[in-house]
Amino acid sequence: MRNDDWRNPSLGPCLCSRLRRTARAVSAFYDSFLEPGGLTVTQYAILVNIGRAPDGIQRTALAQKMGMERTTLTRNLSPLERQGWVTGKEGSDKRARMIAVTPKGINKLASSYGRWAAAQKEFLERFGESNAAEWSAQMDQAIRAVEDR
Repeated sequence: MRNDDWRNPSLGPCLCSRLRRTARAVSAFYDSFLEPGGLTVTQYAILVNIGRAPDGIQRTALAQKMGMERTTLTRNLSPLERQGWVTGKEGSDKRARMIAVTPKGINKLASSYGRWAAAQKEFLERFGESNAAEWSAQMDQAIRAVEDR
């Protein structure tokens, strides 16, 4: 391997960089729908995942479910807590703190769902439902490929 192989890589463009660029573009697209309601797509996804856990969810479990580092999740939870959309509560094990959506958070989800649904619908129209299904399967396969490492 020569010192300047990086100039014209034989392996092609960096897939990780392309994936990150795609994620930023798609996130910005969804954010443009959700922002008028005061949420980002990340905040919406966090609220939905907490809201779907009827008894709340531990931070570690939520971070794993969302594929996030726990510290990143904590940083993203802060504005949701400040707005009063989520709250901490004791779990069955007193050492385990749970996160739950508050009634105010449920109202936020209900008022934001239409914005998210509009983004999802338009994305599917632009990208194509069959492309989206194939892409989703490929993303799942990519996750499995790197989780085994």
